[in-house]
Amino acid sequence: MHSLFLIFIIIISIIVIFVSICMYKEQQKMINSVLKEALTNKSETTIILIGDSILNNTNYIFTEGKSVPELIKAEHSNTYLFAKDGAIITDCYSQIEQIPSENNVNSTCIFVSAGGNNILSSKPGIGNKTSLSNEMIEAFFQQYTTLIHSLKSNFPNPQIYLINLYYPLDPRFKNYYPYIDTWNSLLTDFAENNELNVIQTNKFMMNNSDFTNAIEPSEIGGKKIADAILDTVIN
Repeated sequence: MHSLFLIFIIIISIIVIFVSICMYKEQQKMINSVLKEALTNKSETTIILIGDSILNNTNYIFTEGKSVPELIKAEHSNTYLFAKDGAIITDCYSQIEQIPSENNVNSTCIFVSAGGNNILSSKPGIGNKTSLSNEMIEAFFQQYTTLIHSLKSNFPNPQIYLINLYYPLDPRFKNYYPYIDTWNSLLTDFAENNELNVIQTNKFMMNNSDFTNAIEPSEIGGKKIADAILDTVIN
């Protein structure tokens, strides 16, 4: 009788161990499946950078891997860089033409930074005052909206993120501040009316350490820009 009871206990123990092992394996399969799906979704997302040196400050960063596009690619390899230093609004059309057609999908995120060089191209006037006017800003912004509408027409499915202008802290650019205000206000209204997203660089590019060469994103500022872009993709 004692032997039978002992055998019964052993059998029950074996069954419990077997069931536990099976449950553990199923749990591991579920965990691996979730991780695989998360990694797949991340890799399927494509980041495309269009515009100027806010998105491509490579010429001003001398530490390898610390420019905006390099920081983004380090975290998200599926990234296309078409932005160029010094680009004005009209230059962006040729950049858009380089976007592979297969990226016309919902999982693509296109980031556009343009307009700053158009504003800076207006030379300072008498008394170190800029020759800009609100009428000129509105004319530049008309070019900008035409560009974005063209982008949406050619690539209707991707998510489009507009990048506004920050305020360079170098005193030489103080006279531009009212026009940056006007530009950012126009951009915000345009984004809301067209259901577009805005990355507000003026909210975090606020320290001297954020800039190099007076006006360009430094390693520190560039990381803030890269992080802002990556956050939109992750979230």
